[in-house]
Amino acid sequence: MAELVFKAEQFKKMTDPVNASGKHIKYVCYAQAKSIPQEIEDWMETNPREQKMTTNVAKTINDSLLENLNFHELNRGILLSAESIDYDNQKKIVTIVLSDSTKHGNIDGGHTLRAILEAQKSGLLSADRYVFMEIFTGLETPVELAAARNTSVQVDLKSIEELKDSFEVIKKAFSKLSFSNRIAYKMNEHYNDPDIIPIDVREVITVLNMFNQAIYPMRNNDGRLSELQPVQCYTGKEASLKRFLNLGKDKREHIISNMTPIISDVFMLWDDIECNFNVMASRAGKRYGTRKYAKYADGEIVGKSIYSQSDLQYLVPKGLIYPLLGAFRALVEIKENKYSWVETPKIVWEALGPQLVSIVLEEKAETPDAIAKNSNLWSNLFKEVFIYGHKM
Repeated sequence: MAELVFKAEQFKKMTDPVNASGKHIKYVCYAQAKSIPQEIEDWMETNPREQKMTTNVAKTINDSLLENLNFHELNRGILLSAESIDYDNQKKIVTIVLSDSTKHGNIDGGHTLRAILEAQKSGLLSADRYVFMEIFTGLETPVELAAARNTSVQVDLKSIEELKDSFEVIKKAFSKLSFSNRIAYKMNEHYNDPDIIPIDVREVITVLNMFNQAIYPMRNNDGRLSELQPVQCYTGKEASLKRFLNLGKDKREHIISNMTPIISDVFMLWDDIECNFNVMASRAGKRYGTRKYAKYADGEIVGKSIYSQSDLQYLVPKGLIYPLLGAFRALVEIKENKYSWVETPKIVWEALGPQLVSIVLEEKAETPDAIAKNSNLWSNLFKEVFIYGHKM
């Protein structure tokens, strides 16, 4: 719980004109920017995105704050949700109480709030700068209001779903993986931390979707191998997120829980493919380094792998990794609702890797993007892994 105090020359209570007996009450005021406490920075979870303060929009807000006496009229303001609020008419002091981080805190105007707090720290903020502030009490959830208000830069689906706690099962399943702290569940998350290279949660979900038997079942109802290949996992992260969400909360949580035994293996395999693609190409007699997209530079480090952040001498585009990784869903089996492998993916990759990589590199398409959109390639790779894995 936090009690935050700031100055406001005027203060007004506004009851709902449609539902006067409702719990939602709005209060408005012009808050003295310099008096807004730094502690409010601890109550930003209700905002559907992190604030990226290097954008042109953020710089414009910051310049206006420092240069314009009428900033309070030019800026859209700050929207907060609170447990309760009180105003001292004599001292011109507003006191708000925040008790639940899932409901209370900043909902909109996060860039404005960050600009004010940074200006305070720099000592550049004048005492005659005010900001329009709205404070709601009685909100059970900030989701609907956040989605409606955050329109200057459209809030993406994952950010709204994060407010709904839709990714709690993902967080739990990935908690022990080395890159779990880098997963970004909302817009601009981790952007301001130079030590973290973010991984969009949609990327993680697209990888999981390839192995999710509720979305891409390996067999048809008649027992034959399915011809449906998870090409869309490569072509559309947003579409993949929607397919995951459309399973429904209970079903997707049940599935991810059942998939937990294989999740670490899936992402270790991605890393193995990304780090050792050239090794497998060499074993197949292919010169991968001559491809422009490999970015080979005489043994210099040209990048890092996505999940383990290992040094790379060759870049491997996602358009090559996705169909290769997707082929290993042929090794999935489900026993007593729990996912497992008919054969360890790493063993199959070590044995079959040169052949699989050769199939990819022999594609006539010149770009990784075109390669990844070839459903026949996905199908051929899948069948190779299936035949090898199930005959062992």
